[in-house]
Amino acid sequence: MDENKSYNGAVGEDNESILAKKKSAADNTPPSPPAYASRREGAQGQRGPAPAGAPQRPQNDGARPAPKRPPQASQGQQRPAMPQRPGAQTPPQVRDVRPAPSQRPESLSARPSQGAVQNGARPARPAPADNPAYRQRRAPTGGEGLPAEQNKTMVAPSPERRPAPKQAEKSAPVSVPKKEKAQEKKTDKQAGADMMVSIVKAMIYMVVILVVSVFISIYVIRVGNDVFAFVKSDEAVDVTIPEDATVGEISEILHDNGIINFPGIFKMYASLKKDKGPFVAGDYTVSPSMSYDELRGAFKEQIVTGTQWITIPEGYTTDEIIDLLVENGIGKREKYIDVINNYDFDYWFIDELEKSQLRDGRVYRLEGYLFPDTYEFYKASSEEKVIARLLDRFDEVFVEDYRTKAAELGYTVDEILTIASLIEKEAGGAGDFMYVSSVFHNRLNNPTYYPRLESDATTVYAIQVATGKRPDKITPEDNKFEHPYNTYLNAGLTPGPITNPSASAIRYALYPAKTGYYYFITDNAGKVYYASGITEHTQNIALVKQINEQLEG
Repeated sequence: MDENKSYNGAVGEDNESILAKKKSAADNTPPSPPAYASRREGAQGQRGPAPAGAPQRPQNDGARPAPKRPPQASQGQQRPAMPQRPGAQTPPQVRDVRPAPSQRPESLSARPSQGAVQNGARPARPAPADNPAYRQRRAPTGGEGLPAEQNKTMVAPSPERRPAPKQAEKSAPVSVPKKEKAQEKKTDKQAGADMMVSIVKAMIYMVVILVVSVFISIYVIRVGNDVFAFVKSDEAVDVTIPEDATVGEISEILHDNGIINFPGIFKMYASLKKDKGPFVAGDYTVSPSMSYDELRGAFKEQIVTGTQWITIPEGYTTDEIIDLLVENGIGKREKYIDVINNYDFDYWFIDELEKSQLRDGRVYRLEGYLFPDTYEFYKASSEEKVIARLLDRFDEVFVEDYRTKAAELGYTVDEILTIASLIEKEAGGAGDFMYVSSVFHNRLNNPTYYPRLESDATTVYAIQVATGKRPDKITPEDNKFEHPYNTYLNAGLTPGPITNPSASAIRYALYPAKTGYYYFITDNAGKVYYASGITEHTQNIALVKQINEQLEG
Protein backbone atom coordinates (compact mmCIF):
# COMPACT_ATOMS: atom_id res chain seq x y z
CA MET A 1 0.00 0.00 0.00
CA ASP A 2 2.81 2.40 0.87
CA GLU A 3 4.67 1.46 -2.28
CA ASN A 4 1.74 2.32 -4.46
CA LYS A 5 1.27 5.58 -2.64
CA SER A 6 4.95 6.38 -3.08
CA TYR A 7 4.76 5.50 -6.77
CA ASN A 8 1.71 7.64 -7.37
CA GLY A 9 3.28 10.44 -5.43
CA ALA A 10 6.35 10.21 -7.60
CA VAL A 11 4.26 10.65 -10.68
CA GLY A 12 2.64 13.65 -9.12
CA GLU A 13 6.04 15.11 -8.11
CA ASP A 14 7.35 14.59 -11.61
CA ASN A 15 4.54 16.66 -13.08
CA GLU A 16 5.15 19.37 -10.55
CA SER A 17 8.85 19.31 -11.40
CA ILE A 18 8.01 19.79 -15.08
CA LEU A 19 5.88 22.78 -14.23
CA ALA A 20 8.63 24.14 -11.95
CA LYS A 21 11.06 23.80 -14.83
CA LYS A 22 8.87 25.92 -17.04
CA LYS A 23 8.61 28.57 -14.34
CA SER A 24 12.35 28.57 -13.59
CA ALA A 25 13.13 28.92 -17.24
CA ALA A 26 11.08 32.06 -17.25
CA ASP A 27 12.67 33.40 -14.03
CA ASN A 28 16.24 32.28 -14.94
CA THR A 29 16.55 30.58 -11.55
CA PRO A 30 17.89 27.07 -11.10
CA PRO A 31 15.12 24.56 -10.36
CA SER A 32 15.11 22.68 -7.12
CA PRO A 33 15.87 18.98 -7.16
CA PRO A 34 12.77 16.84 -7.61
CA ALA A 35 11.21 15.64 -4.46
CA TYR A 36 10.60 12.18 -5.77
CA ALA A 37 14.40 11.54 -5.82
CA SER A 38 14.73 11.74 -2.06
CA ARG A 39 11.54 9.79 -1.63
CA ARG A 40 12.72 7.02 -3.93
CA GLU A 41 16.06 6.94 -2.11
CA GLY A 42 14.30 6.70 1.24
CA ALA A 43 12.11 3.97 -0.05
CA GLN A 44 15.14 1.69 -0.69
CA GLY A 45 16.88 0.03 2.27
CA GLN A 46 16.85 1.80 5.60
CA ARG A 47 14.61 4.73 6.02
CA GLY A 48 16.42 7.98 6.73
CA PRO A 49 15.84 10.15 9.75
CA ALA A 50 12.53 11.94 9.78
CA PRO A 51 12.68 15.60 9.04
CA ALA A 52 12.46 18.06 11.84
CA GLY A 53 8.92 18.83 12.85
CA ALA A 54 7.46 15.73 11.12
CA PRO A 55 5.30 13.36 13.20
CA GLN A 56 7.13 10.30 14.52
CA ARG A 57 6.06 6.84 13.40
CA PRO A 58 5.30 4.58 16.38
CA GLN A 59 7.93 1.96 17.10
CA ASN A 60 7.22 -1.75 17.15
CA ASP A 61 7.01 -2.87 20.81
CA GLY A 62 7.48 -6.51 19.95
CA ALA A 63 3.82 -7.46 20.38
CA ARG A 64 3.08 -7.31 16.72
CA PRO A 65 5.87 -7.77 14.19
CA ALA A 66 6.02 -5.28 11.37
CA PRO A 67 4.71 -6.61 8.08
CA LYS A 68 7.31 -7.62 5.55
CA ARG A 69 7.32 -5.50 2.46
CA PRO A 70 8.52 -6.69 -0.86
CA PRO A 71 11.96 -5.33 -1.81
CA GLN A 72 11.84 -2.10 -3.76
CA ALA A 73 13.17 -2.06 -7.26
CA SER A 74 16.24 0.08 -7.76
CA GLN A 75 16.24 2.95 -10.17
CA GLY A 76 16.14 1.64 -13.69
CA GLN A 77 15.26 -1.88 -12.45
CA GLN A 78 11.84 -3.37 -13.23
CA ARG A 79 9.53 -3.89 -10.29
CA PRO A 80 8.76 -7.54 -9.62
CA ALA A 81 5.25 -8.64 -10.52
CA MET A 82 2.73 -9.37 -7.79
CA PRO A 83 1.62 -12.98 -7.46
CA GLN A 84 -1.79 -13.60 -9.02
CA ARG A 85 -4.57 -15.84 -7.84
CA PRO A 86 -5.51 -18.66 -10.09
CA GLY A 87 -8.14 -17.58 -12.61
CA ALA A 88 -7.68 -13.84 -11.91
CA GLN A 89 -7.13 -11.48 -14.82
CA THR A 90 -3.82 -9.65 -15.02
CA PRO A 91 -4.37 -5.89 -14.71
CA PRO A 92 -2.99 -3.79 -17.54
CA GLN A 93 0.60 -2.61 -17.08
CA VAL A 94 1.05 1.10 -16.46
CA ARG A 95 3.72 2.51 -18.69
CA ASP A 96 6.16 4.87 -17.07
CA VAL A 97 6.63 7.68 -19.50
CA ARG A 98 8.84 9.76 -17.29
CA PRO A 99 12.38 10.38 -18.62
CA ALA A 100 15.30 8.84 -16.83
CA PRO A 101 17.20 11.11 -14.39
CA SER A 102 20.20 11.15 -16.71
CA GLN A 103 18.04 12.41 -19.56
CA ARG A 104 16.35 15.20 -17.59
CA PRO A 105 17.49 18.78 -18.16
CA GLU A 106 19.77 20.38 -15.61
CA SER A 107 17.14 22.91 -14.74
CA LEU A 108 14.78 20.09 -13.87
CA SER A 109 17.26 18.39 -11.50
CA ALA A 110 18.81 21.59 -10.15
CA ARG A 111 15.63 23.37 -9.09
CA PRO A 112 13.39 21.75 -6.60
CA SER A 113 9.70 21.54 -7.55
CA GLN A 114 6.97 23.23 -5.63
CA GLY A 115 5.85 19.88 -4.36
CA ALA A 116 9.34 18.90 -3.00
CA VAL A 117 9.74 18.06 0.67
CA GLN A 118 11.15 20.94 2.63
CA ASN A 119 12.58 20.36 6.07
CA GLY A 120 11.47 16.74 5.95
CA ALA A 121 7.74 17.53 5.43
CA ARG A 122 5.70 17.82 2.25
CA PRO A 123 3.70 21.04 2.05
CA ALA A 124 0.02 21.01 1.21
CA ARG A 125 -0.94 21.43 -2.43
CA PRO A 126 -2.56 24.77 -3.14
CA ALA A 127 -6.17 24.97 -4.32
CA PRO A 128 -6.71 24.51 -8.04
CA ALA A 129 -7.89 28.09 -8.42
CA ASP A 130 -4.69 29.52 -6.92
CA ASN A 131 -2.26 26.97 -8.24
CA PRO A 132 -0.56 28.18 -11.46
CA ALA A 133 0.69 24.72 -12.14
CA TYR A 134 -2.91 23.44 -12.17
CA ARG A 135 -3.87 26.10 -14.64
CA GLN A 136 -0.78 25.32 -16.68
CA ARG A 137 -1.59 21.60 -16.61
CA ARG A 138 -5.15 22.30 -17.81
CA ALA A 139 -3.91 24.44 -20.71
CA PRO A 140 -4.77 23.16 -24.18
CA THR A 141 -1.07 23.17 -25.33
CA GLY A 142 1.69 20.80 -24.13
CA GLY A 143 4.73 21.79 -21.98
CA GLU A 144 7.98 22.88 -23.51
CA GLY A 145 10.86 20.45 -23.65
CA LEU A 146 8.69 17.31 -23.26
CA PRO A 147 7.84 14.74 -25.86
CA ALA A 148 4.40 15.13 -27.40
CA GLU A 149 3.34 11.61 -26.32
CA GLN A 150 4.36 12.27 -22.68
CA ASN A 151 2.71 15.69 -22.71
CA LYS A 152 -0.60 14.16 -23.99
CA THR A 153 -0.43 11.54 -21.29
CA MET A 154 0.20 13.83 -18.37
CA VAL A 155 -1.61 17.04 -19.44
CA ALA A 156 -5.43 16.91 -19.94
CA PRO A 157 -6.94 19.37 -22.41
CA SER A 158 -9.30 21.96 -20.96
CA PRO A 159 -12.73 22.69 -22.56
CA GLU A 160 -12.94 25.59 -24.91
CA ARG A 161 -13.97 28.77 -23.20
CA ARG A 162 -16.25 31.16 -25.03
CA PRO A 163 -15.77 34.88 -24.47
CA ALA A 164 -18.56 36.62 -22.59
CA PRO A 165 -20.89 38.59 -24.87
CA LYS A 166 -20.20 42.25 -25.01
CA GLN A 167 -22.91 44.48 -23.75
CA ALA A 168 -24.47 46.70 -26.31
CA GLU A 169 -23.19 50.16 -26.05
CA LYS A 170 -25.80 52.74 -25.28
CA SER A 171 -26.22 55.22 -28.03
CA ALA A 172 -26.22 58.83 -27.17
CA PRO A 173 -29.62 60.60 -27.44
CA VAL A 174 -30.29 62.18 -30.78
CA SER A 175 -32.05 65.47 -30.90
CA VAL A 176 -35.23 65.57 -33.09
CA PRO A 177 -36.13 68.77 -34.92
CA LYS A 178 -39.40 70.54 -34.01
CA LYS A 179 -40.85 70.06 -37.50
CA GLU A 180 -40.36 66.33 -37.27
CA LYS A 181 -41.97 66.32 -33.82
CA ALA A 182 -44.97 68.22 -35.17
CA GLN A 183 -45.16 65.83 -38.09
CA GLU A 184 -45.13 62.89 -35.67
CA LYS A 185 -47.93 64.45 -33.60
CA LYS A 186 -49.92 65.05 -36.76
CA THR A 187 -49.35 61.47 -37.82
CA ASP A 188 -50.51 60.24 -34.41
CA LYS A 189 -53.69 62.34 -34.68
CA GLN A 190 -54.32 61.01 -38.18
CA ALA A 191 -53.86 57.44 -36.95
CA GLY A 192 -56.31 58.07 -34.12
CA ALA A 193 -58.84 59.55 -36.55
CA ASP A 194 -58.45 56.58 -38.87
CA MET A 195 -59.00 54.22 -35.97
CA MET A 196 -62.21 56.04 -34.99
CA VAL A 197 -63.44 55.89 -38.59
CA SER A 198 -62.74 52.15 -38.66
CA ILE A 199 -64.60 51.66 -35.39
CA VAL A 200 -67.60 53.63 -36.67
CA LYS A 201 -67.63 51.63 -39.92
CA ALA A 202 -67.49 48.38 -37.98
CA MET A 203 -70.38 49.48 -35.77
CA ILE A 204 -72.45 50.53 -38.78
CA TYR A 205 -71.68 47.19 -40.46
CA MET A 206 -72.77 45.29 -37.35
CA VAL A 207 -75.99 47.34 -37.07
CA VAL A 208 -76.81 46.69 -40.75
CA ILE A 209 -76.18 42.97 -40.30
CA LEU A 210 -78.35 42.93 -37.18
CA VAL A 211 -81.23 44.75 -38.89
CA VAL A 212 -81.06 42.52 -41.97
CA SER A 213 -80.93 39.43 -39.75
CA VAL A 214 -84.04 40.57 -37.88
CA PHE A 215 -85.99 41.11 -41.11
CA ILE A 216 -84.85 37.78 -42.51
CA SER A 217 -85.83 36.03 -39.27
CA ILE A 218 -89.29 37.62 -39.33
CA TYR A 219 -89.77 36.59 -42.97
CA VAL A 220 -88.63 33.02 -42.31
CA ILE A 221 -90.99 32.75 -39.33
CA ARG A 222 -93.94 33.99 -41.40
CA VAL A 223 -93.14 31.61 -44.25
CA GLY A 224 -92.75 28.70 -41.85
CA ASN A 225 -96.07 29.50 -40.21
CA ASP A 226 -97.73 29.64 -43.63
CA VAL A 227 -96.21 26.33 -44.75
CA PHE A 228 -96.88 24.33 -41.59
CA ALA A 229 -99.87 26.32 -40.23
CA PHE A 230 -98.52 26.61 -36.68
CA VAL A 231 -100.71 29.56 -35.65
CA LYS A 232 -103.46 30.26 -38.18
CA SER A 233 -107.23 30.62 -38.25
CA ASP A 234 -109.38 27.49 -38.38
CA GLU A 235 -112.25 29.20 -40.20
CA ALA A 236 -113.78 26.97 -42.89
CA VAL A 237 -113.62 28.33 -46.44
CA ASP A 238 -115.29 26.89 -49.57
CA VAL A 239 -113.20 26.82 -52.74
CA THR A 240 -113.79 25.46 -56.23
CA ILE A 241 -111.06 23.65 -58.15
CA PRO A 242 -111.57 23.67 -61.93
CA GLU A 243 -110.83 20.84 -64.33
CA ASP A 244 -107.14 20.13 -65.02
CA ALA A 245 -106.00 22.76 -62.52
CA THR A 246 -102.24 23.30 -62.18
CA VAL A 247 -100.28 23.96 -59.01
CA GLY A 248 -99.98 27.64 -59.93
CA GLU A 249 -103.74 27.98 -60.41
CA ILE A 250 -104.46 26.25 -57.11
CA SER A 251 -101.97 28.50 -55.28
CA GLU A 252 -103.69 31.61 -56.67
CA ILE A 253 -107.13 30.26 -55.70
CA LEU A 254 -105.93 29.58 -52.16
CA HIS A 255 -104.30 33.01 -51.91
CA ASP A 256 -107.38 34.83 -53.22
CA ASN A 257 -109.52 33.07 -50.60
CA GLY A 258 -107.13 33.89 -47.76
CA ILE A 259 -106.02 30.30 -47.19
CA ILE A 260 -102.31 30.96 -47.79
CA ASN A 261 -100.19 34.13 -47.80
CA PHE A 262 -97.32 33.12 -50.10
CA PRO A 263 -98.51 31.56 -53.38
CA GLY A 264 -94.96 31.56 -54.74
CA ILE A 265 -93.74 29.59 -51.75
CA PHE A 266 -96.65 27.16 -52.27
CA LYS A 267 -95.53 26.55 -55.87
CA MET A 268 -91.90 26.15 -54.82
CA TYR A 269 -92.87 23.75 -52.03
CA ALA A 270 -94.95 21.64 -54.42
CA SER A 271 -92.04 21.61 -56.87
CA LEU A 272 -89.65 20.41 -54.15
CA LYS A 273 -92.15 17.65 -53.33
CA LYS A 274 -92.32 16.84 -57.07
CA ASP A 275 -96.08 17.27 -56.96
CA LYS A 276 -97.64 18.18 -60.31
CA GLY A 277 -101.10 16.73 -59.68
CA PRO A 278 -103.46 15.63 -61.00
CA PHE A 279 -106.03 17.43 -58.89
CA VAL A 280 -109.69 16.42 -58.80
CA ALA A 281 -112.09 19.15 -59.83
CA GLY A 282 -114.93 20.00 -57.47
CA ASP A 283 -116.01 22.01 -54.47
CA TYR A 284 -113.96 21.67 -51.30
CA THR A 285 -114.09 23.02 -47.77
CA VAL A 286 -110.64 23.94 -46.48
CA SER A 287 -109.17 26.07 -43.70
CA PRO A 288 -106.11 28.32 -43.20
CA SER A 289 -105.10 25.98 -40.36
CA MET A 290 -104.28 23.31 -42.95
CA SER A 291 -100.63 22.91 -43.93
CA TYR A 292 -99.40 22.92 -47.51
CA ASP A 293 -99.26 19.11 -47.50
CA GLU A 294 -102.83 18.84 -46.25
CA LEU A 295 -104.05 21.33 -48.84
CA ARG A 296 -102.33 19.50 -51.69
CA GLY A 297 -103.79 16.19 -50.52
CA ALA A 298 -107.29 17.60 -50.12
CA PHE A 299 -107.59 18.26 -53.87
CA LYS A 300 -106.52 14.79 -54.95
CA GLU A 301 -108.36 11.51 -55.23
CA GLN A 302 -108.66 10.15 -51.72
CA ILE A 303 -107.16 6.75 -50.99
CA VAL A 304 -109.01 4.97 -48.23
CA THR A 305 -107.34 2.06 -46.48
CA GLY A 306 -108.82 -0.86 -44.57
CA THR A 307 -111.77 -3.14 -45.25
CA GLN A 308 -115.50 -2.98 -44.57
CA TRP A 309 -118.01 -5.79 -44.10
CA ILE A 310 -121.37 -5.05 -45.71
CA THR A 311 -124.54 -7.16 -45.69
CA ILE A 312 -126.92 -6.54 -48.55
CA PRO A 313 -130.39 -7.64 -47.45
CA GLU A 314 -132.46 -9.91 -49.73
CA GLY A 315 -134.90 -7.97 -51.84
CA TYR A 316 -132.89 -4.72 -51.88
CA THR A 317 -133.30 -2.66 -55.01
CA THR A 318 -130.32 -1.35 -56.94
CA ASP A 319 -130.87 2.15 -55.54
CA GLU A 320 -130.89 0.80 -52.00
CA ILE A 321 -127.67 -1.21 -52.62
CA ILE A 322 -125.90 1.86 -54.02
CA ASP A 323 -126.94 3.96 -51.04
CA LEU A 324 -125.72 1.26 -48.64
CA LEU A 325 -122.29 1.10 -50.27
CA VAL A 326 -121.86 4.88 -50.36
CA GLU A 327 -122.92 5.22 -46.74
CA ASN A 328 -120.14 2.81 -45.79
CA GLY A 329 -117.55 4.88 -47.62
CA ILE A 330 -117.15 2.64 -50.65
CA GLY A 331 -117.46 4.39 -54.00
CA LYS A 332 -119.68 7.16 -55.29
CA ARG A 333 -123.30 6.99 -56.39
CA GLU A 334 -122.85 8.53 -59.82
CA LYS A 335 -120.03 6.17 -60.63
CA TYR A 336 -122.06 3.13 -59.51
CA ILE A 337 -124.95 4.12 -61.79
CA ASP A 338 -122.58 4.50 -64.72
CA VAL A 339 -120.89 1.16 -64.07
CA ILE A 340 -124.19 -0.72 -63.64
CA ASN A 341 -125.66 0.62 -66.88
CA ASN A 342 -122.60 0.90 -69.14
CA TYR A 343 -119.54 -1.00 -67.97
CA ASP A 344 -118.51 -3.89 -70.20
CA PHE A 345 -118.44 -6.85 -67.83
CA ASP A 346 -117.44 -10.25 -69.15
CA TYR A 347 -120.26 -12.56 -67.94
CA TRP A 348 -122.42 -14.94 -69.96
CA PHE A 349 -125.71 -13.72 -68.49
CA ILE A 350 -124.89 -10.08 -69.39
CA ASP A 351 -124.05 -11.12 -72.93
CA GLU A 352 -127.38 -12.94 -73.11
CA LEU A 353 -129.19 -9.93 -71.67
CA GLU A 354 -127.75 -7.56 -74.28
CA LYS A 355 -128.49 -9.96 -77.13
CA SER A 356 -132.16 -10.13 -76.20
CA GLN A 357 -132.30 -6.33 -76.27
CA LEU A 358 -133.42 -4.42 -73.22
CA ARG A 359 -137.05 -3.43 -73.05
CA ASP A 360 -137.98 0.19 -73.14
CA GLY A 361 -138.40 1.81 -69.78
CA ARG A 362 -135.89 -0.41 -67.97
CA VAL A 363 -134.34 1.55 -65.09
CA TYR A 364 -131.11 -0.36 -64.37
CA ARG A 365 -129.46 -2.78 -66.74
CA LEU A 366 -128.15 -5.04 -63.93
CA GLU A 367 -131.19 -4.85 -61.64
CA GLY A 368 -131.83 -8.40 -60.35
CA TYR A 369 -128.20 -9.53 -60.91
CA LEU A 370 -126.61 -7.84 -57.87
CA PHE A 371 -126.84 -10.81 -55.59
CA PRO A 372 -127.65 -9.99 -51.95
CA ASP A 373 -125.15 -11.44 -49.46
CA THR A 374 -122.50 -10.44 -46.90
CA TYR A 375 -119.28 -9.12 -48.41
CA GLU A 376 -115.96 -7.73 -47.25
CA PHE A 377 -114.82 -4.86 -49.42
CA TYR A 378 -111.65 -2.80 -49.38
CA LYS A 379 -112.56 0.80 -48.66
CA ALA A 380 -110.37 1.82 -51.56
CA SER A 381 -112.11 -0.56 -53.96
CA SER A 382 -113.34 0.91 -57.20
CA GLU A 383 -116.97 0.79 -58.20
CA GLU A 384 -116.17 -1.70 -60.97
CA LYS A 385 -114.61 -4.14 -58.52
CA VAL A 386 -117.50 -3.84 -56.07
CA ILE A 387 -120.13 -4.56 -58.71
CA ALA A 388 -118.00 -7.37 -60.09
CA ARG A 389 -117.97 -9.02 -56.64
CA LEU A 390 -121.79 -9.05 -56.62
CA LEU A 391 -121.95 -10.43 -60.16
CA ASP A 392 -119.44 -13.15 -59.29
CA ARG A 393 -121.70 -14.29 -56.47
CA PHE A 394 -124.74 -14.38 -58.77
CA ASP A 395 -122.77 -16.48 -61.26
CA GLU A 396 -122.11 -18.98 -58.46
CA VAL A 397 -125.78 -19.17 -57.46
CA PHE A 398 -127.37 -19.37 -60.91
CA VAL A 399 -125.96 -22.74 -61.88
CA GLU A 400 -126.16 -24.48 -65.24
CA ASP A 401 -129.27 -26.46 -64.20
CA TYR A 402 -131.13 -23.20 -63.70
CA ARG A 403 -130.29 -22.13 -67.22
CA THR A 404 -131.58 -25.43 -68.55
CA LYS A 405 -134.79 -25.20 -66.49
CA ALA A 406 -135.43 -21.62 -67.63
CA ALA A 407 -135.13 -22.76 -71.26
CA GLU A 408 -137.58 -25.64 -70.60
CA LEU A 409 -140.11 -23.17 -69.17
CA GLY A 410 -139.68 -20.90 -72.17
CA TYR A 411 -138.20 -18.00 -70.27
CA THR A 412 -134.93 -16.18 -70.44
CA VAL A 413 -132.69 -15.75 -67.42
CA ASP A 414 -133.75 -12.12 -67.13
CA GLU A 415 -137.48 -13.09 -67.16
CA ILE A 416 -136.89 -15.71 -64.44
CA LEU A 417 -135.16 -13.04 -62.33
CA THR A 418 -138.11 -10.72 -62.92
CA ILE A 419 -140.55 -13.38 -61.63
CA ALA A 420 -138.22 -14.06 -58.68
CA SER A 421 -138.15 -10.35 -57.80
CA LEU A 422 -141.97 -10.26 -57.73
CA ILE A 423 -142.02 -13.34 -55.48
CA GLU A 424 -139.44 -11.73 -53.18
CA LYS A 425 -141.57 -8.61 -52.71
CA GLU A 426 -145.06 -10.17 -52.53
CA ALA A 427 -144.53 -13.24 -50.34
CA GLY A 428 -144.69 -12.85 -46.60
CA GLY A 429 -141.96 -15.46 -46.08
CA ALA A 430 -139.93 -18.18 -47.75
CA GLY A 431 -142.73 -20.69 -47.03
CA ASP A 432 -145.01 -18.85 -49.42
CA PHE A 433 -142.50 -18.53 -52.28
CA MET A 434 -143.66 -21.64 -54.14
CA TYR A 435 -147.38 -20.70 -53.91
CA VAL A 436 -146.90 -17.07 -54.89
CA SER A 437 -144.72 -18.32 -57.76
CA SER A 438 -147.57 -20.63 -58.87
CA VAL A 439 -150.01 -17.68 -59.01
CA PHE A 440 -147.66 -15.69 -61.31
CA HIS A 441 -146.96 -18.72 -63.50
CA ASN A 442 -150.70 -19.55 -63.74
CA ARG A 443 -151.51 -16.02 -64.85
CA LEU A 444 -148.61 -15.90 -67.32
CA ASN A 445 -149.74 -19.23 -68.76
CA ASN A 446 -153.33 -17.94 -69.20
CA PRO A 447 -152.88 -14.44 -70.68
CA THR A 448 -156.30 -14.54 -72.28
CA TYR A 449 -158.13 -14.61 -68.96
CA TYR A 450 -155.46 -12.98 -66.88
CA PRO A 451 -153.51 -10.58 -69.09
CA ARG A 452 -152.16 -8.48 -66.20
CA LEU A 453 -150.33 -9.65 -63.08
CA GLU A 454 -151.82 -6.83 -60.95
CA SER A 455 -149.03 -6.85 -58.34
CA ASP A 456 -148.97 -4.05 -55.77
CA ALA A 457 -145.15 -4.43 -55.54
CA THR A 458 -144.79 -3.20 -59.13
CA THR A 459 -146.83 -0.09 -58.31
CA VAL A 460 -144.60 0.65 -55.32
CA TYR A 461 -141.48 0.28 -57.49
CA ALA A 462 -142.88 2.52 -60.21
CA ILE A 463 -143.70 5.30 -57.75
CA GLN A 464 -140.34 4.97 -55.97
CA VAL A 465 -138.34 5.13 -59.19
CA ALA A 466 -140.32 8.04 -60.57
CA THR A 467 -140.54 10.15 -57.40
CA GLY A 468 -137.60 8.86 -55.36
CA LYS A 469 -139.93 8.13 -52.45
CA ARG A 470 -141.38 4.79 -51.44
CA PRO A 471 -145.12 4.91 -50.54
CA ASP A 472 -146.08 3.41 -47.19
CA LYS A 473 -149.49 2.15 -48.36
CA ILE A 474 -150.94 1.48 -51.78
CA THR A 475 -154.37 2.87 -52.56
CA PRO A 476 -156.63 2.19 -55.58
CA GLU A 477 -155.58 5.57 -56.93
CA ASP A 478 -151.88 4.55 -56.78
CA ASN A 479 -152.60 1.56 -59.00
CA LYS A 480 -153.53 4.02 -61.72
CA PHE A 481 -150.02 5.57 -61.71
CA GLU A 482 -148.74 5.68 -65.23
CA HIS A 483 -145.43 3.85 -65.49
CA PRO A 484 -143.97 0.96 -67.53
CA TYR A 485 -143.51 -1.06 -64.33
CA ASN A 486 -147.14 -0.74 -63.19
CA THR A 487 -148.68 -4.21 -63.81
CA TYR A 488 -152.16 -2.87 -63.15
CA LEU A 489 -151.91 -0.92 -66.37
CA ASN A 490 -149.42 -3.01 -68.39
CA ALA A 491 -149.78 -6.66 -69.42
CA GLY A 492 -147.19 -9.33 -68.82
CA LEU A 493 -143.92 -8.92 -66.95
CA THR A 494 -142.26 -5.64 -66.10
CA PRO A 495 -139.35 -4.35 -68.29
CA GLY A 496 -136.96 -5.87 -65.77
CA PRO A 497 -136.65 -7.12 -62.20
CA ILE A 498 -137.91 -4.77 -59.51
CA THR A 499 -135.39 -5.99 -56.95
CA ASN A 500 -132.40 -8.30 -56.47
CA PRO A 501 -133.95 -11.61 -55.38
CA SER A 502 -132.52 -14.19 -53.03
CA ALA A 503 -131.45 -17.70 -53.97
CA SER A 504 -134.75 -19.14 -52.65
CA ALA A 505 -136.84 -16.76 -54.73
CA ILE A 506 -134.80 -17.66 -57.83
CA ARG A 507 -135.22 -21.35 -57.18
CA TYR A 508 -139.01 -21.18 -56.71
CA ALA A 509 -139.32 -18.97 -59.77
CA LEU A 510 -137.99 -21.98 -61.67
CA TYR A 511 -139.87 -24.61 -59.64
CA PRO A 512 -143.31 -23.26 -58.69
CA ALA A 513 -145.93 -25.30 -56.85
CA LYS A 514 -148.70 -27.00 -58.84
CA THR A 515 -151.82 -25.08 -57.81
CA GLY A 516 -154.96 -23.56 -59.31
CA TYR A 517 -154.47 -20.22 -57.58
CA TYR A 518 -154.84 -17.04 -59.53
CA TYR A 519 -155.22 -14.61 -56.65
CA PHE A 520 -153.59 -13.89 -53.31
CA ILE A 521 -153.67 -11.16 -50.68
CA THR A 522 -151.46 -10.57 -47.61
CA ASP A 523 -152.46 -9.00 -44.30
CA ASN A 524 -150.28 -6.73 -42.22
CA ALA A 525 -149.06 -9.69 -40.20
CA GLY A 526 -147.59 -11.30 -43.36
CA LYS A 527 -150.14 -14.07 -43.79
CA VAL A 528 -151.07 -14.82 -47.39
CA TYR A 529 -154.59 -15.77 -48.47
CA TYR A 530 -154.94 -17.60 -51.85
CA ALA A 531 -157.94 -17.94 -54.13
CA SER A 532 -158.73 -19.71 -57.40
CA GLY A 533 -161.50 -17.32 -58.48
CA ILE A 534 -162.65 -13.77 -58.05
CA THR A 535 -165.46 -14.63 -55.57
CA GLU A 536 -163.14 -16.32 -53.13
CA HIS A 537 -160.61 -13.55 -53.56
CA THR A 538 -163.28 -10.92 -52.71
CA GLN A 539 -164.02 -12.75 -49.46
CA ASN A 540 -160.34 -12.85 -48.65
CA ILE A 541 -160.09 -9.08 -49.20
CA ALA A 542 -162.88 -8.47 -46.66
CA LEU A 543 -161.25 -10.82 -44.17
CA VAL A 544 -157.84 -9.18 -44.50
CA LYS A 545 -159.39 -5.75 -44.02
CA GLN A 546 -161.00 -6.89 -40.80
CA ILE A 547 -157.76 -8.47 -39.58
CA ASN A 548 -155.74 -5.35 -40.38
CA GLU A 549 -158.21 -3.21 -38.45
CA GLN A 550 -157.83 -5.48 -35.47
CA LEU A 551 -154.03 -5.31 -35.75
CA GLU A 552 -154.08 -1.51 -36.01
CA GLY A 553 -156.67 -1.08 -33.24
